[in-house]
Order: sequence, then C-alpha cells, then structure tokens
Amino acid sequence: MSKLAAGAQMLAEIHEQPEAIRRLLAAESARVWELGDRWAHTPPRFIAIAARGTSDHAALYGKYLFETINRIFVGLAAPSVASIYHADVNLDGALVVGISQSGEAADVITVLEHARRSGAQTLALTNVASSPLAAAAETTIELHANPELAVAATKTFTTTMAALLMLAAAMHRDAALRDALQRLPDLIADVLAQEAAITAKVERFRFLQECVVLGRGYNLATAYELALKLRETSYIRAQPFASPDFVHGPIAILEEGYPVLAFANEGATLPTVLEVLLQTKGRGAETVVFGNAPAALDLADVAFPLNPGTDVPEVLSPFTSITAGQLFACTLATIKGYNPDAPRGLRKVTITR
Repeated sequence: MSKLAAGAQMLAEIHEQPEAIRRLLAAESARVWELGDRWAHTPPRFIAIAARGTSDHAALYGKYLFETINRIFVGLAAPSVASIYHADVNLDGALVVGISQSGEAADVITVLEHARRSGAQTLALTNVASSPLAAAAETTIELHANPELAVAATKTFTTTMAALLMLAAAMHRDAALRDALQRLPDLIADVLAQEAAITAKVERFRFLQECVVLGRGYNLATAYELALKLRETSYIRAQPFASPDFVHGPIAILEEGYPVLAFANEGATLPTVLEVLLQTKGRGAETVVFGNAPAALDLADVAFPLNPGTDVPEVLSPFTSITAGQLFACTLATIKGYNPDAPRGLRKVTITR
C-alpha cells in the first residue's frame, strides 16, 4: 500500500460511523426496547460484562451507564477466571453480557457458557450475528456496523456503545434517552465535518513518543480507547488514567512540556477534570483538550473544540470525543510514516483463551 493510501481504510470506517449507528438504531431500537421491558420489571441482581481490547473499553462505558441510569452494580469480568482457571462463579440472578466485534473471542464465549450453567441470563453484543458468541448467548444485539476491515476498530466501538446505551434506556424505560440516541449520527457527523480543523493541528505532534490520556465518568472509556489507538497505530507509549487517579501518584512523571491529552465535556465530571488540568499546567505540562467545555478549552495549549454551540448531554459526549480522537490517531500515524490500516504485529481478529 502506498504512503498516500495509508490509513484510507481506517479513515473510511471513521466516516462510516453516523450511518452505522443509523443502521443499528433502525434495526434494533424497537426490539431492544421490548427486551429491556423484562429487566425493567425484574432487574438482574447485577450485571457482568466480559470483553477484551476495544470491546472492554465499550464495556467500561456500559458500567457507568448501568450504574448511573439503572442503579445496577456492574462488574467487568476477568475472562481467564472461566477460560483458564475453569472456576464456575456463582452468577445466579445476574445478566452476563459478552462483547466481541467478531464474535470469536474464545474466552468471552467461555464466560457466557459458564454463566448459563450458573443460572445467569446471557446477552451477546457482536457485529456478526452468526458468530460463536451469538450462539453461546440466549439473546443477541447485532451491531449492524457492516464488515470492519481496518485492524484498529472504530465503528464497532461506537456502535457497541450505542447498543449499550440503547439497552440502558430500555431497562430504565427512559423514552427521552431513547429519543436522544437519534441525535448521535448528526452529532458525530458534525465532528467529522471539522476534520480539516482537527487534522491541521496534528502535525505539531509528529515527534510524540509518550503521553497520558485523561478522562472521567462516561469518558474514562474514551481515554482508554484513544490511548489504545495511539499505541496500536503510532506505537506511542500512551497511558490512560481516570483524572483523579492520575494525581494519586502518576502525576509525578510530569515535566516541562510533557503531553497530557484530556477529554473535558460539560457535565457532572467537569469540575474535577478542570482541577486536574490546572494541576498539570502548574507542572509545565503541554495540555491538549478534546471536548465541548469552554472552561477547559481555554486552559489548553492545543484545543479541539467539538460541536461548538450545540448542547451535547454528557452521556452522549463519548461518541463525539472519540470520533475526534480517532481522527487524531489516524492522522498522526500517517504523519509519522506508519500505516494505521496494518499495524505491525497485529491482526484484525485476536483469539485469546
């Protein structure tokens, strides 16, 4: 693949996200609303989510959703407990969700199989309705993202988050949140329309080798996912942290000019994110902010304002934030001379047991 074509597949799939979410909403909204009705009347005792990689970051978003919206405790499963230690954990009364874009994650499948034997209800989220993961679960929500060919997942991440948000709204019988989901394609499209403004600022980071990525609440998942994209496509030592965790020790790594990438959006977490940004600036860090909060953008050395003039609820902000992050990561890889469509040593489907 020529240098000019490097990243073309990843970039195309980033741009497919509005239409992918439209397909998901059109195909699954009514069914998921009906599905959620049974858990609204008889909530699970708790929810366990099993996933790896990008899917695990979507699961982290799901944890915040189900705990804040549905008031149901969520645990992120350690798949090796079932696949390696063969421990049948007591999951009676739980809802166990397995997430895999390919539906081929062997250890996640094992979690669902153990969960069914333990008396749990099981649900699969996958982009392949005929996959082994779907076969292992009682119920499946298909992502409808169409085939994803770039190694670095983009559209399957956002459609997985959208499916989880759809389910949380359905379980809470929250019609307003269900309707708010319909805004997602346009909000993401607005960020994609800012592509030239976003990518024009990326050249500054050509020699970036190390950074931290901060987020909190719903956008902790965003921080983890951007850090992974930077590691996958540009081989940068990017470490993600919840912003309050960062000041409990890791902040000691900061020195003059050290890059701190942060997601800062209007909402409940903003005041504490601002506190951490002030601390990083006070230590001389180069502060890079993605988001829609003017107070945070004004603190930034490099600002990526998203959806200016638009009211974006905090629960939707991870979709717009990660879209900008995906554009940043894809552009940076090509500037560095790498091909983000084919990261070294990686394959599209990774099987772990």
